[in-house]
Amino acid sequence: MSSPPFCALFLLACLIPVPAALHAAVEMAVNVMGQEFGVERYQAQGTHLVIWVAPVFGSNQRYVRTAEKLAADGVEVWTVDLAENLFLPKSSRTMRSLDGRYVAALIESAHRSTGKPVTLLAQSYGALPVLRGARRWQLRQQLIPDANYLSGVILISPDLYSEIPALGLEPVYDPIATATNVPIMIYQAGKRGNRWQLPQLLDRLRAGGSEVRLKMLEGVTGVFNDQDESAATLAVLAQMPLYIEQGVEALYGTPTPSKARKLLTQAEATSRGLDMELKTYRGDPVPAALSLKDINGGLVTRTDYTGQVTLVNFWASWCPPCVEEIPALNRLREIMQGQPFELISIDYAEDAGIIRKFLQTMEVEFPVLLDADGRVSASWKVLVYPSTFVIGADGRIVYGVNGAIRWDDPAVVGKLDALVGQAR
Repeated sequence: MSSPPFCALFLLACLIPVPAALHAAVEMAVNVMGQEFGVERYQAQGTHLVIWVAPVFGSNQRYVRTAEKLAADGVEVWTVDLAENLFLPKSSRTMRSLDGRYVAALIESAHRSTGKPVTLLAQSYGALPVLRGARRWQLRQQLIPDANYLSGVILISPDLYSEIPALGLEPVYDPIATATNVPIMIYQAGKRGNRWQLPQLLDRLRAGGSEVRLKMLEGVTGVFNDQDESAATLAVLAQMPLYIEQGVEALYGTPTPSKARKLLTQAEATSRGLDMELKTYRGDPVPAALSLKDINGGLVTRTDYTGQVTLVNFWASWCPPCVEEIPALNRLREIMQGQPFELISIDYAEDAGIIRKFLQTMEVEFPVLLDADGRVSASWKVLVYPSTFVIGADGRIVYGVNGAIRWDDPAVVGKLDALVGQAR
């Protein structure tokens, strides 16, 4: 059999769709301040480059697919896991501790290697080293004429807290929030807990001189969280490459100031990390009223908490520590049976159908109320999950814990018994 003519082969090749693998990541080593950093590069022929600081706990398929689609559309992507390259624990505390020098050096390396303008991209606590890196880059470049190749920063549901505050207290923002003046595009998940602190965050960023654009991702808890499989999230996830491309173009058209803002002294944090035990509550001791539907559609209202000990637990099914402490809460409820004690469980901003499905696989022996839009959680100043309030018989909050604990631990039960004794 004779071979087909070359032109026929060429035509056939043109008709075959380009496989996604052609835009898959290529691992490469980049010299960053004398250290070899591992970077995954999604190479593209377009004019823009995005440095994507990987999430705290590593990338997943949602990140990979988004980066591949960006590369297919002509936006080159470099993803980097700072904690892994620096041999540090993968935690929010690590991200809060990084001063930005490595991000600044990556910006220089990426531009030197490709000649492309650079946009930084991060989410959650990754926003801190990224903004610090942008400012450090400004400090290093402001004496060099025409070195303005940093387009700006894209942040997805950013957390700019210095520390997780004690339950009930207002968050303390890192000084970089008011020392940033580069252009910023924020994509904020509408159901994420930090959504309710967004006005304060925007005030701080704009006070520093940043031109900030905002797009709300309605109905979304975590667009890159595999646990969030709601229809709204999956729809937004499909659009994220386009959103990021639009953000890159918008930032590229906005001038980046060549001079960095002054960085003020670090504010003193009110707390250090998550609570892992019952602690004396330091916020406003008067609990907010509740009026929510339970999983069966019944209305549950609480305006007066006096006469018994009440435990109010905020949680979500996508939160592993929340799920892990459910059996201990079940056992606590059994221990306290017959006493003036009530356990109120409030699910944060999940669809009723998702919770019903969850309850088919997880034994939950207490009523579940639905905070459909997260406003009740915001009124209680809940920032992390799980968060639990213990209200005494006098109707005032006595203890709080913003973390998962063993609720049937004898020491915990002893504290609750002491409060119950005051109710008799």
